[in-house]
Amino acid sequence: MATTGFSVQRTTIRSPRQIPPSSVARRLVVGLSPLLALYVVYTLIRWLLASRGESVGVKHAMWLLDFERWLGIDWEQSLQQRALDHLWLIKAANIYYVYGFLPVLIVAAVLSAWRAPAAFEQWRRVFAISLGLALPGYAFFPLAPPRLLPASHGYVDTLLLYGPRYYGDATGSSFFNAYGSLPSTVNVYAAMPSMHVAWSVIAGILLCAVLAGRWWMRLIAVVHPTLMSGAVVVTANHYLLDVVAGLIVLLAAIWLSRRWQRRKSDHPGTLATSH
Repeated sequence: MATTGFSVQRTTIRSPRQIPPSSVARRLVVGLSPLLALYVVYTLIRWLLASRGESVGVKHAMWLLDFERWLGIDWEQSLQQRALDHLWLIKAANIYYVYGFLPVLIVAAVLSAWRAPAAFEQWRRVFAISLGLALPGYAFFPLAPPRLLPASHGYVDTLLLYGPRYYGDATGSSFFNAYGSLPSTVNVYAAMPSMHVAWSVIAGILLCAVLAGRWWMRLIAVVHPTLMSGAVVVTANHYLLDVVAGLIVLLAAIWLSRRWQRRKSDHPGTLATSH
């Protein structure tokens, strides 16, 4: 099915019983393997860039906070302080930050590759482009998140204090380094841009495509990234401008993907021979 836009389309979805298991497995492997490989490369590049963050991450954070103050949107600390008055809210934000990000994105990708392949192909391309666009930010503007600023700034590392300890305990031991057995591959200074919210938008749209025709899924597609926006801020993992930058990256990726799609439609023979 030819598509040129990025709206959620109504498609005829065959019952899982009508699709041979071998065809489903092949579609998932072919569709998801490049994404997995690309994400591994993305993670490794972020890790290789981590060393610069220790020396300039806090300085960049001061610049960013000064800029937010000038814009009148330095709301992170006040938002977190209000949330800290309600322990249930902080714990819910912690859980959403951890389990509402990659797990939901992976489930949305698997379901859409299986049940809505046209939408999956569109947004897989957007996701891949956004990976590439985000890397220069991590390379040239390593940024200490609020939770890593000196205590005098008043931010609380809620994941460390209340769990789940996604980034590890006080010694840095976490799932990502086999609880201290391996070097960590996490770059804690890769905060600008924040892709948590941007990729939550993609996850929401993919879930809409899988369950097309259900009005409440459209609501979830809006609520999910909105809740993630709140979670990344009140857990002191990102600044507001990190979120804005991530959404700008997403919009740029959509624009580039649509240009590529138009060029492919206008010159099918040229692009076919170039691959």
